Amino acid sequence: MKNLKDLVIRTAQVGSSRYGFIYACDPEREKREEPHTYIFGWDNNEIELVESDYDAHSLCVMEHPKAGLVNISEEGWYTANFTDGRGICEDLFTHTTPPPKTRRVRGLRSVRAIDGWAHAIGIRGMAYRLDKPNLWTRIDDGLPDTFNGQAIHGFGLSNLFAVGRAGQIWHFNGKEWQQENTPTNRNMYAVVCAPDGTVYVGGLGGILMRGGLGQWSVIEQTETGNDIWDLEWFADKLYVSTLNGLFTLENDRLQPVNYGKHTVSSTYQLSVRKGVMWSNGEREIMEFDGETWTRIV
Repeated sequence: MKNLKDLVIRTAQVGSSRYGFIYACDPEREKREEPHTYIFGWDNNEIELVESDYDAHSLCVMEHPKAGLVNISEEGWYTANFTDGRGICEDLFTHTTPPPKTRRVRGLRSVRAIDGWAHAIGIRGMAYRLDKPNLWTRIDDGLPDTFNGQAIHGFGLSNLFAVGRAGQIWHFNGKEWQQENTPTNRNMYAVVCAPDGTVYVGGLGGILMRGGLGQWSVIEQTETGNDIWDLEWFADKLYVSTLNGLFTLENDRLQPVNYGKHTVSSTYQLSVRKGVMWSNGEREIMEFDGETWTRIV
């Protein structure tokens, strides 16, 4: 069994307190360009579940069309495992409706649950929703090939925000996409829709914006100039993650997170579920219950 300490964490997803999933890779195999992923189920111990033969790099917990977990790779391979014990591994690009006008290969960037449904976003104007275990609905009619999407979130299936390179933000109302006017042309890597109706977007060089339909403004923070790779809303706060720091937004200023007795140097992505949040970097995973941080890895 592979030891997680010898691997690099690609991504992780919290399931509940002290339980979640960790996707990792072997640096030596990556150098040889061997597609692979080591998948661990974490339940106070690491348990290797399976090794996949593709480079899964993003995952989310879904409730529909059935409860389970779905991951994707840049190349288009995805696996959906359901709580009823069933699973499926297919090529997203060949299990899509309606068919695209031109053949699609590669370019998927992330997958995220919105209203319990998995949504995937990618470059060249790609956006999908998993409506059946083996069928993704293409919802990107109207998105141009020049939109290189990186992240997607929303308040519901008919109120989505997709962000990408060159400062582009697009809104989907359930029928059509409209581009938002933004005050920047920096690449955007993360988006989260907060319960109060505010949308937060982060990206290149530490740029952080808030807004909504037709109204966006830059939060002039000076705490970090590092790229913002993920955003989450947890315990009534916005959490902002770079590759080497995690912050909260307090009165329009970024404040470094206090981990208590722990020293943390590896950050990257965030996930929230059932009252807990995970922060994962290449070597570390920390869990937060709103009061106390606990080291997972």
